[in-house]
Amino acid sequence: MKKSLLTLALCSFAFGLGFGLNNIAFSDVQASKVAYVNVGKLLGASKVLKSAEEAKAKQTQDMLKWYDTASADIRKQSTPAGKQALIKKYEAQLTQKKKNIRDNYAKKVSQVDKQLDTVISQKAKAMGYDLVFRKDSLLYGGTDITASVLPLVK
Repeated sequence: MKKSLLTLALCSFAFGLGFGLNNIAFSDVQASKVAYVNVGKLLGASKVLKSAEEAKAKQTQDMLKWYDTASADIRKQSTPAGKQALIKKYEAQLTQKKKNIRDNYAKKVSQVDKQLDTVISQKAKAMGYDLVFRKDSLLYGGTDITASVLPLVK
């Protein structure tokens, strides 16, 4: 009987101690300052992204002109074997051109993404924010810091 009472007393003491320490740990937590940015607006202001889109459009137009020339060259071939050889050659070139356009654009987008991450995090830290969300991923709360970040976007 004494043994079970002692066990009960120790368990109660351990529970009380754990509950008290847990309560102390949670009482020191402060609310985080939350901000959000309109990434679409920031991307629209990016000169690097605009130039990448213009370069992609120009490269696509050049590729279409090249395609017309290649098609005419294939039509000029008189033998089926010659046509097939040219088709394979031009398909390989077309695939490479598409890959180059896609890779160049992806490289520029990656640069813009890194730059935006850096600019947003620096500005948010300077303004004392702990968390920054995209505007479209935040349902409620937070402060819009898009206007503060916008002048820093290149």
